[in-house]
Amino acid sequence: MDYTIDRFKNVTVALNTPFKENGDVDLDTTRKLVNYLYNKGIKSLYVCGSTGEGFLLDNEERKAVVEAVCEEVKDKMTIIVHVGCASTKHACELASHAEKCGAHATSAVPSVYYRLGEESVYTHWTEITKAADLPFLIYNIPQLTGFNLSDNLLRKMCENPKVIGVKCSSDPAHDIARFKAIGGEDFIVFNGPDEQYLAGRIMGADAGIGGTYAGMPELYLKLEELIQRNEFDKAKKLQNIMLQYVYRMCSFGSLYGCVKSLIKLDGLDIGVPRLPFLPVKSEDERLIELYKDIQNTIIETRSW
Repeated sequence: MDYTIDRFKNVTVALNTPFKENGDVDLDTTRKLVNYLYNKGIKSLYVCGSTGEGFLLDNEERKAVVEAVCEEVKDKMTIIVHVGCASTKHACELASHAEKCGAHATSAVPSVYYRLGEESVYTHWTEITKAADLPFLIYNIPQLTGFNLSDNLLRKMCENPKVIGVKCSSDPAHDIARFKAIGGEDFIVFNGPDEQYLAGRIMGADAGIGGTYAGMPELYLKLEELIQRNEFDKAKKLQNIMLQYVYRMCSFGSLYGCVKSLIKLDGLDIGVPRLPFLPVKSEDERLIELYKDIQNTIIETRSW
């Protein structure tokens, strides 16, 4: 297994999965979406995760999405593939496939639905790491899975050289510091909650992965730029503006429907979410107002 940890330290967009009008996965538009984000300056993608509606896709659809993304990207972007499934067998199948496609890492939530104990989750994740010769990122999102990564389990997982980090989507920012302290300097921690990107980075996150990034990628890239320049007064100002945009996105019938419609307003129609996630009409006046506000902020902060 050969990798460079620095290639993961980017603003990483949780990639939405485009659908056709008949509900099928739209692979042609998936390729267009990848290039749309690349042209915005995005260098990393998290594929088939929560935002990608991964649990609403069957395994063949997930494989097809990964194939389309990897074929389009080649090596110009970093690709992390979420392979989490309720079944360890199915997750391992996806991990092996991701390696064959040329992905740079895999990631997975614990096995969902059954509320398993730590030993079962340890076994589940370990088997996934065995299925592919790729770096592995734990995905901790207890508000959806009902399982919160403990210090003891993380220490045990860190004994596996393939485990290189955590996607930390739990709410407390101090979880980031907790995971970083256990994992060490070369262990990467991604901030998950979009509303606390700045706080997460200050607490020790090396990068971020988020579901609202595709709706305003320029602003997340600008925020990261300000952090790297140590211009924290401007970073705080921008984070507070973006926080309101995140709240407004979440006020619609579904966040994923909102982000997809924001992308449509920006010139690329990627369809609507798969049910039970609700669509958000691009003609919605509140959405149009949100889009205009985001675009104005992009213009206003270019010189920062």
